[in-house]
Amino acid sequence: MDKEALIKIINNAFDGVDAPKEITLHVAEAHDDYDYDNDAEHRKKDFVGNWQDIPAEHLKSCQTALSYVDKVGMRYYLPAYMIWYLRHFGNTDEIEFDHPLYSLDHYPKNETLSKYHIERFSLFTPEQLRACALFVKYCSEDETDFTDAYFAKKKYDRYWQFFN
Repeated sequence: MDKEALIKIINNAFDGVDAPKEITLHVAEAHDDYDYDNDAEHRKKDFVGNWQDIPAEHLKSCQTALSYVDKVGMRYYLPAYMIWYLRHFGNTDEIEFDHPLYSLDHYPKNETLSKYHIERFSLFTPEQLRACALFVKYCSEDETDFTDAYFAKKKYDRYWQFFN
């Protein structure tokens, strides 16, 4: 599948999802830095509106936030990160980590994290899960060594293929 077709699938699958009210992008990034006492201040930095319009600089500066969002935040921010990642695929000046890909790990060997994964994806529709599966598959087919294709292939073959 080509990148633009995948971007369209992601856009369509997640169009209209609700934005989080509690654990927003900058709050999640602050939690990564062990700052749990200033959520209201961090929330003021957040973009308000459709996820498709989140400024790229917010995604770039909050590359670890997906680890700290809840299920509402995951459904809202993950598509923005996946599309941002695809648009900047191969550009190490923009993308420091494979975090959008790693956030799709289902943790088969860790019961606690596996339950956490199931909870964070509990609001996703079959169409949204399919979009995630296609993203993982796209990453698994990378031959440029930009992304962790080995990880992606393993996760696709063992889990995400069942949603495609």
